[in-house]
Amino acid sequence: MATVPLNLFKSLVTPLSTIGLVPTLYTAPSQRAAIILTAQTTNITNSYQTVTASISSAAFSTVTFLVSGFAIPPNDAANIILGKIVLTDGDKLTVYCSQNNSVHLTLSILETINTPA
Repeated sequence: MATVPLNLFKSLVTPLSTIGLVPTLYTAPSQRAAIILTAQTTNITNSYQTVTASISSAAFSTVTFLVSGFAIPPNDAANIILGKIVLTDGDKLTVYCSQNNSVHLTLSILETINTPA
């Protein structure tokens, strides 16, 4: 019998796209809660770049912006999420920037079993 781990740590490292090419970067799996621990963005260019991040709630059919047009100085980095963000079944995280491949994102995520209350 296969067992499911209680906690599962994940990392996602990716260059970001612009709004016209926005993919969902992460979707919370079924029957698990996902806690976004960090979302580090790094501007790898010599000019200012902006970042926008949002969560689409599967349960409420809403979109909530975490940051919108957040400016990152040239050759600098910023953690765009202060504190932890909890996603549940089917919630989606979308992040995009002002110029393709100009900002890299590193996400640290903890997935844990989500049992009904």
